[in-house]
Amino acid sequence: KKPMVVDTRRSCGPYMVSIDPKPLVLLDACSQIATLTHGFAHPEMLRALYDGRFAGCLWSNPDTTVHHAPELQGYAEALRRLAPPALDHVTFVCAGGAEANEKALRIARMHAPPAVDGVERRRILAFKNGFHGRTLASLMATWNPKKRGPFELAGYEAVFSEATVDELERVLSEHHKELYAVIIEPMMAEGGDVHLTRALMLGILKAVRARKLPLIIDEVQTGFATGGPFFWWQRLGLGGDKATSPDLMTCAKKANLGVVLSRWPDPEGAQVSVASALRGLIQVESAHEQAALEPLLTKRVKALAADFPQLGSPRVAGTTFAFDLADTDEQTAFINQRYQRGFMTYGAGTRTIRFRLNAGWRKRHLDDLFVRVRAALERLGDPAATDWVPEGSSKRRAGFDVREVEAEDWPAILEIENASYEAARRDSLEFLSGAAEAGVGLVAVDQDTGDILGFCFGGPVEHFSGVSGPDQDDRFGLRDTFYSADVTVSPKARDRGVGRALKRAQIRWAREQGFRFVTGRNRVGMTHSMAALNQSFGAFHVVRLVRQYEGNAEADYYRIPLGAPPEPPEHPPATEQRVDLASGIQQPFGVAPAFMARRELVGPTVSRLNLSNYATIDTVHYTEHLRLLAPRGTGHMYFTSSRDELVDKSLRCLRLSRPDAQLAVGLEGGYLGHVTAAARSLSDPAGFADGFALFDWPRLPHPSEGGVAATIAALDALVDRVGGGALFGLYVELVGERSGLVLEADDAVALAAACRRHDLPLVLVETTTGCYRSGRGAWGVDGLPAEVVPDLVLWYPGGQLGHIFVGDRYYIDRPLMLISTWDGDELSIIRAHEHLRAGRRVETIEASARALREALRDLFTGRFAGASIGGLGLYQTIRFADAETAVSVHQICQRRGVFFGRGRPGTLIAAPPLDLPPPMIATTLRGTIEPLIDDHLARGGK
Repeated sequence: KKPMVVDTRRSCGPYMVSIDPKPLVLLDACSQIATLTHGFAHPEMLRALYDGRFAGCLWSNPDTTVHHAPELQGYAEALRRLAPPALDHVTFVCAGGAEANEKALRIARMHAPPAVDGVERRRILAFKNGFHGRTLASLMATWNPKKRGPFELAGYEAVFSEATVDELERVLSEHHKELYAVIIEPMMAEGGDVHLTRALMLGILKAVRARKLPLIIDEVQTGFATGGPFFWWQRLGLGGDKATSPDLMTCAKKANLGVVLSRWPDPEGAQVSVASALRGLIQVESAHEQAALEPLLTKRVKALAADFPQLGSPRVAGTTFAFDLADTDEQTAFINQRYQRGFMTYGAGTRTIRFRLNAGWRKRHLDDLFVRVRAALERLGDPAATDWVPEGSSKRRAGFDVREVEAEDWPAILEIENASYEAARRDSLEFLSGAAEAGVGLVAVDQDTGDILGFCFGGPVEHFSGVSGPDQDDRFGLRDTFYSADVTVSPKARDRGVGRALKRAQIRWAREQGFRFVTGRNRVGMTHSMAALNQSFGAFHVVRLVRQYEGNAEADYYRIPLGAPPEPPEHPPATEQRVDLASGIQQPFGVAPAFMARRELVGPTVSRLNLSNYATIDTVHYTEHLRLLAPRGTGHMYFTSSRDELVDKSLRCLRLSRPDAQLAVGLEGGYLGHVTAAARSLSDPAGFADGFALFDWPRLPHPSEGGVAATIAALDALVDRVGGGALFGLYVELVGERSGLVLEADDAVALAAACRRHDLPLVLVETTTGCYRSGRGAWGVDGLPAEVVPDLVLWYPGGQLGHIFVGDRYYIDRPLMLISTWDGDELSIIRAHEHLRAGRRVETIEASARALREALRDLFTGRFAGASIGGLGLYQTIRFADAETAVSVHQICQRRGVFFGRGRPGTLIAAPPLDLPPPMIATTLRGTIEPLIDDHLARGGK
């Protein structure tokens, strides 16, 4: 991690702030690697949070494969309106850019030309200097040999071309039979901010189309108006018609999810973080505000290049600028002094310095940044450049006190008012005294001279019914909003912190009086400092007011929240109208657990942080909890951002210790995800579209279906055929997420022994059993005999998060080798932490599990021939004799508000909240489902 623990609650605009009492403050000049459109504390996200727009997805994550999510629908519609013609289909994946590219590759392979001469299409054509992610298929399409080389799989390596049409034609002619897709970034970011031309892209489009290969444009770093227009492709003048539209386009980072825009539909939707989807939608709605940056940057970069003529290829596009230094040594010297110079950015390629700004940057921030960049350039050869020198004045400011207004203060107050404002903006004595009487008036008084240095007035918004702004406030009449009518500092007292002290005192008074919000107005173009001061207290824009101050002036009406967002609505865990047995993984304590109300979620929601680089106090506390709770045999942990990334990162982890590994081994009925090629290749394809797996990896018979002897015999035969060193490891779910197949104790002991005999890593998957769901402790492995010691444990707790627990033998103490852009999400982390805390306190899980099994047996096994109950704890399944029966039961129950999950064909899933009481399970299921089933059977259903 970088050397600061970030406080997302204090960070604002371009400023990244640490948790320290005297904080480290940096200008984030890379916007969390192009993740933020408006910096920290995005004003529109704050507004959405307090307006209730996050109410359906803040306290828990809805399962988007079970329930309709209006946030996703709105997001997809917004993207379709902006997408190039013909890209009519939008699909979302959980983690980010790598998964978006993996999904695009999956869709592309489904629509690639048929095989020629019996040659299977297993390879991608990518370009030198390109970067497409760190999951296996996307990583093999990434040019950097140091990042890609250790993880390539024989027969699936990408084919690389120089970014020229002639070279592309040559490579296509040589390899076109092996290829199923072509992928390229319009601006190669990691490769050194390489700006590709319109002519080149047209040539690529023509060459690829001639071979009927799908073309994927990777806009993970460049989409969402990073380059000015919403897509960089459009910056090149492309995508205005179907002829210049690619086949697929991917976005992430600012999208907050992985996004694929495609000519073809995605047959395999995925669970995603709905809160992150809403964050992405809000950034779509406000992305255009970044356009103002390009002319400001162009002017400053030209001046920088004139002062430092040795800079190579200074370039500006939208919110981005970059330049090249002489060599890697200079690049390293620049990057090594980022903290000491007070800004954060990153290198790219071998000698490029790149910057990613956002709409939260103002002219004063830009001027400050370029002063700091100049200082870094001037000190490239200075050995002392990395010495820490604290900034800021050490001289104590003259003291003053803040108190309520007294009668003798009025002459000085009116003198300051008249000296500070033109006639149209001056408030009268009657107005100010009325505000003080209705609310409060405060003055700052010099401790030495007794002079009035400044003042502020305000009161309930209802008192200001004749003022533009309060008169249209939608909280007017609720008596919970304080209107800040006037905050003024004497011209003689500027730069002493008077304004901030007055505003802080005003906010404190309003909070003590029970107000929930403070509002006010800032005149557009004349109150930059006050607007920035308000934003630092959490202000967000509500509405722009026109025809203000007796003329054509404009004012921004703002709102500052004084507390947490509204508490989660009360939802009983189950009612006769709705029983959710499908969402237990995403919502282990239901829709709105009461315990979430005590967590402050504002900063983690509105300030997305790149957790692969930074820690927060919440992530530290969560990691400490998991360290104490780590599954048997493990003492180390990696973060991921999704279920599928668990697979890819675990394989990369194992590959570094097993460099000859080519095959991962799964079990029949297994499920580890269906987005990345690796997760698909380890999962049972039943129920998915054709061509599900990319890698030809083996699956062994499941011990619960064919007996553990057959499983071990198949493993022995595989090792005899390919050698143990060719295998990554054996991946086993303790309870099958789609199958309900259980790894029983004796079978687990036998498999663990077989793995030890072959020196083969045993990887246990705890998605269905972790967080106390098995009823056997925090982890399902806790209930297995002591001889079962996994090498890795994978756990997907829902949302945008995943964990790989690793033992000493396979732990890789080189975190940059296993890094991913986000490594989770702070909001998902807080939820998961609270789920673990709450799960430990639930004492009824075993009883609830028994009640659930009894109810399911009574309802289904006696009524449907061949039906059986599987699973364990509070993750159970109903397996019917055929898929048609399962579909019918699912539909009739759903129509009555009873939701079962969908497993592999013929299987339904019952995964209720962990705190659902045993009596409620029995009475609700029997009382609601039994008459439905009986009526269905009486009508001739089967």
